[in-house]
Amino acid sequence: MKALASDFDGTLYFEDGIKENDQQAIVHFQKHHLFGLCTGRPLIGVQHYLKDCIQPDFYIVSSGACILDKECHVLYEQTISKEIMKAIYQQYHQKAEVSIQADFRIYTLMKDSKIPIAQTYVESIDCIGDEHIFGLSINAVHEQQAKEWTHDLNETYKEIIAFQNKEYIDIVKRGCSKGEAVKKLKELLHLDMVYGIGDSYNDIPMLESADCSFTFHDSPQIVQEKATHIVSSISEAIKMIED
Repeated sequence: MKALASDFDGTLYFEDGIKENDQQAIVHFQKHHLFGLCTGRPLIGVQHYLKDCIQPDFYIVSSGACILDKECHVLYEQTISKEIMKAIYQQYHQKAEVSIQADFRIYTLMKDSKIPIAQTYVESIDCIGDEHIFGLSINAVHEQQAKEWTHDLNETYKEIIAFQNKEYIDIVKRGCSKGEAVKKLKELLHLDMVYGIGDSYNDIPMLESADCSFTFHDSPQIVQEKATHIVSSISEAIKMIED
């Protein structure tokens, strides 16, 4: 059995939605193989955009901290402690917008949040439960700032790992990544081949761990160097897989 794990933002989903050619190719691909997501977003951050469009066979969400099957049953999860979550929030919330991924929701303490994903507003960080905290996301606004903060986070906190996704930073338990999740998925679903496709820095672990990987002509050079093939779209990648 073959499976294709796809990043979401900038790979499958764009400002004008999911490309029709990609949607058609994915539906055809799923007749014989598996297609799923491998994203830094939590589950709630993708479901709305896929409704009546694509039904993934699996979900790798929160940068590999959680893997779910097609019915959204948890197959694997790794969480961070509330103490670490609070420490990181306290360090960055006055500099940038920080959201917390927990209990399959996205929590924010900002009423006028600029993040374009359905979020749950809470008045205090203590309103968030102690369990199922998958991670945090920081909107650093600028890519250079995100790069610097990603480095600082990884140097300061040994319990977590931070991944830069352009101007955003995704933070999960150390040992988690899209790449480790792809390996785990292959084991859990007894897959023969796992393909990966993504467009940004946080996709590099997935591109390295997949049996064969794809990225785009306009991806950063370092991302292109990690991919097996450079393509223009998911539909082109699927055609190469099926040929």
